[in-house]
Amino acid sequence: MNLNDIIHGFKVTRIAPAPNCNSELIEMSHEKTGARLVWLKNDNDNKLFSIAFRTPPTDDTGIFHILEHSVLGGSKKYPVKEPFLELMKGTMNTFLNAMTYPDKTVFPVSSRNNTDFMNLTRVYLDAVFDPAIYYNPNIFYQEGWHIEMRSESDTPVYKGVVFNEMKGAMSSVYSRMESEIMNILYPNSCYRFESGGLPEAITDLTYEQFIEGHKTYYHPSNSYIYLDGPVDINAVLELIDSEYLCRFDKREIKSNIPVQKPITSSVKKSYYEISADEDEASHTYYVIGKILGSWEEREKITAAAVLGEALTGSNDAPLKRAVLDTGLCLDVSLDLSDGIFQPFGCLSINNTDMENCEKLKETVRNTVSELCNKGIDRKLLAAAIDRLEFRFRAGGEPRGLTRNISALNAWLYGGDPLCYLELGEVFESLRVKANSGYFEKLLNEWLLNEDGKAELYLLPSRTYGEEQKKAEEKRIAAIVDGLACEERSVIIEQNKKLDDWQHSVDTTEQLATMPHLSLSEVGDKPIPFETETDNIDGVTVLRHTASDTGITSLNLYFSLADCSEVELSAAAAASKLYGELPTKKSSAAELQLRITGTLGEIYFTVSVFSRNGITDKCCPYFMLTTRFLDKNATEALDLISEILTETCFDDKGTVRELLMQSDENFKQSIIANGHSYSMERVRANLSAESAVSELVSGYEGYKRLHEAVKAPEKLIETIKSLSSRIVCTSRLYASVTSTNSTSIEQLLSALPTGQKPACEEMSFKLDIPEKQGIIIPSGVSYSAMAFPDNSADKAVRNVLFRVLSLEYLWNEVRVKGGAYGTGAFMAPTGEQSFYSFRDPSPAKTIDIYRKAADFINIYCSNSPDITQYIISSIAKDEPLMSDGNKSRKADDLWFRGITYDERAAEKKRMLCVTHEQLREAAEKLRTFGNICVMGSEAAMNEIELTTETLT
Repeated sequence: MNLNDIIHGFKVTRIAPAPNCNSELIEMSHEKTGARLVWLKNDNDNKLFSIAFRTPPTDDTGIFHILEHSVLGGSKKYPVKEPFLELMKGTMNTFLNAMTYPDKTVFPVSSRNNTDFMNLTRVYLDAVFDPAIYYNPNIFYQEGWHIEMRSESDTPVYKGVVFNEMKGAMSSVYSRMESEIMNILYPNSCYRFESGGLPEAITDLTYEQFIEGHKTYYHPSNSYIYLDGPVDINAVLELIDSEYLCRFDKREIKSNIPVQKPITSSVKKSYYEISADEDEASHTYYVIGKILGSWEEREKITAAAVLGEALTGSNDAPLKRAVLDTGLCLDVSLDLSDGIFQPFGCLSINNTDMENCEKLKETVRNTVSELCNKGIDRKLLAAAIDRLEFRFRAGGEPRGLTRNISALNAWLYGGDPLCYLELGEVFESLRVKANSGYFEKLLNEWLLNEDGKAELYLLPSRTYGEEQKKAEEKRIAAIVDGLACEERSVIIEQNKKLDDWQHSVDTTEQLATMPHLSLSEVGDKPIPFETETDNIDGVTVLRHTASDTGITSLNLYFSLADCSEVELSAAAAASKLYGELPTKKSSAAELQLRITGTLGEIYFTVSVFSRNGITDKCCPYFMLTTRFLDKNATEALDLISEILTETCFDDKGTVRELLMQSDENFKQSIIANGHSYSMERVRANLSAESAVSELVSGYEGYKRLHEAVKAPEKLIETIKSLSSRIVCTSRLYASVTSTNSTSIEQLLSALPTGQKPACEEMSFKLDIPEKQGIIIPSGVSYSAMAFPDNSADKAVRNVLFRVLSLEYLWNEVRVKGGAYGTGAFMAPTGEQSFYSFRDPSPAKTIDIYRKAADFINIYCSNSPDITQYIISSIAKDEPLMSDGNKSRKADDLWFRGITYDERAAEKKRMLCVTHEQLREAAEKLRTFGNICVMGSEAAMNEIELTTETLT
């Protein structure tokens, strides 16, 4: 391929090296339409296709979010109800999704299998250019919104997948903060609007406006096509041109984003919901926001991220420490929001009171002034630059998608796609500029210059949720009451048509249009996770080979098998303290400086494993996970041993501060991810492993921590005693992933020998209510139900749960019920649960869970082709993984005693699953386990539950 070559209508306009990506960039332009294309050519085994459109919103209706959902709901060549669902059912995809951003909509797919990759690409192209939305408005009503009213006597309510998704999203205080501050900062730009849609505005969008939005923006002239990996470029370009782009002509599309001029300093107050039992004190969020520049200023934007890391990356970073020392707030952060035309930065002060904000602002001004006048510690800046560069180079999976989004950060605005892909030279430049006052000048502009500053007070309200609910009821009542009888009949008829369509089944002819893989194209060998075991002075060391040259991943596991329930809770709390507190050798600030500059990442947790097939015993471990450059190994291992053996827990004020921050983050995570916490809770009585997991990381863990932080002295003493006992080589298993067999003998020799645990496994149970409702401040709910009988073959259940997720729960809970998400989940132990996510009707959903066996009985009686479910079940077990994730997966298999041969045998059994096996396994789902619902109090009324409130 050469410059100026024309290949299937695409002219090669540029060929350039991309060394930071180990790739070559080939840029093309489609001559007939002006469609832009970038191919990042490399030898990765994964292949990614993506098409993006610049979609700047002009209101809060979420039109582009609804379009993102809707175009995947059937198309000209693939006239099934949901091609997206069919692809989930029967492909070996490694990524399959679509995303709405503040100014773009992106449709990426990827696969290791070339046939699969071409199939996915073809379906996605048909979806965006020939969607069924033009002749089937039911897609809009289902995915966007509609008034649900099936008779004159019904109370009308709003329903819709995106409508309920955004109700859940806007229940998150952090989502509200971002949406509100952007609304102030960008009064003359598309960024003032919530691209996902605000629930109160989504219902203003008409079907006609929705269609016009697609006609205007989903055109090749407004597209950005991205390819990554060893794709067959000739075949891909032929597909794109001959089947799609050749039908279009170049067109001018007004999607440019105007420059937002600096605003006059503005202040806004908004409210967010807290539980009725919560105290409003210390629940205010205060945000100072400012536009920092243009996407073109990549050095400045990267420098802003460095400042955030350096000044607030830990509790002892200089700006964060000064603000926390006032005692007037719980947390503070300095953050960059990029990936848009004009990136912005925010200083966020969390959990304070409005009357404290003037004092906090004064502290910020004084501290920043001192930093600007005296200079920011050069070592601190150097360490922050090192940390950001490590994250940039190490990356995660799917890397092709990460590169795609990075390319769009400049490409979407007419810039060089390599701009944010090749940042190596930027980090080198910033290292030089750290000595020139560059960062101090930027900090002054950001936080001391008042021009263009926005201030947001996000205030707590116990009544906000109820007020929103009543306002919604009033809006819909006013609309319906104002309709003539014939108009109400139209709504009732519309619901009937929607019901009929949702209950309809794709014909054999329609399903035959979808491309499928055959079982012969799926290998019968599982992905190997090779582990070599070594023994160093009595410590078992697991070794794995890395794919990232020059980076070591290290996992350390200290056995907690002989610990009490109180000690297990203390271990979970200790995981929030290690690496944050001072050591005998280093102050907290000195330690953070060394961590930031030496370790790419470090975190602690409690991990739990049980031997394969064992439910009444498990072994929990206190776990350290870290990554570092091989060249820093000696310093990194010294630092790790210091943290493990010399951390000081004596400063009760600092410990309490850290634990209170963890407590608040825990609570916000529960509000945003209620389905995960509900599932963990319902599984807690099914095995020792799940009981311990619930205690240390589930809702039960939150309750224990929340209670302990009120008077942490006893917890601190338990942590000190426990730490001195468990951190020793006699309890240790180590796991090392590297390309050069990094030696850890230096670390092992620095750890005490200690005593072996009194036992290798523990029995453990928790007393959890069988039917529990947890009231959270949210406009939608989350539910889960456990199924305790997991005696059926795991290979069969893998396929069964795929069928239930995509054939049953998807249709009943998501399509008909309006929930944003739902599924059947099987834990590594084989424990079973169903869940719903952002669900408007949890009571109906639980009834649906109970009828799963009935559905499978009817489904299998028709002898449907289940090949696609077998294929996607296998694909689900073979995701893309970074080195860190691979090492943790390999460790998991080793601790559970699951061999490669056992995995191979299970995969072969999956390839041969029959209808009768599915039916027999489903019969065991007639035994119901625990139920948990998280949501508003009103959501609990239709279910008999033991309720409590998240506080």
